[in-house]
Amino acid sequence: MKPSIHRVFGIVATLVVLGTVVWGFTKAGAPEARRAERMDERRLEDLQTIHGEILELVRDPDRPGALRAALPSTLAELASKATRRKISTMDPETNEPYEYRVTGASTYVLCATFARPRDASDHVFWNHGSGRACFTLDALNPP
Repeated sequence: MKPSIHRVFGIVATLVVLGTVVWGFTKAGAPEARRAERMDERRLEDLQTIHGEILELVRDPDRPGALRAALPSTLAELASKATRRKISTMDPETNEPYEYRVTGASTYVLCATFARPRDASDHVFWNHGSGRACFTLDALNPP
């Protein structure tokens, strides 16, 4: 007995759909992996926004190499004084606060926990491994 044309068509169509789904996962990644990537992108964006707001707050535009104000002592203080963008001080997934420590008159550390490593060819300063990563920054000599 020969299989009917409809049955053959059904099998071929199923294989094409399954192949497309598998190909899609290999190109875009599994939904969990893509979500982790988006969360890491958000964390990095948050840290860069925090850094930008600190620069805006403390650097003296009229005197290069000078500070017009002290570094904020906490991220909450920075958030209350932000002028350009609203800053997020909490991890978007865990709701844990980002770590911020003042280490000198113009230097500070920002830390977050990342799901995946970043090894980009642009803005290499912000590259990091997976897990907890800290960035030492200087308001007078930004990256």
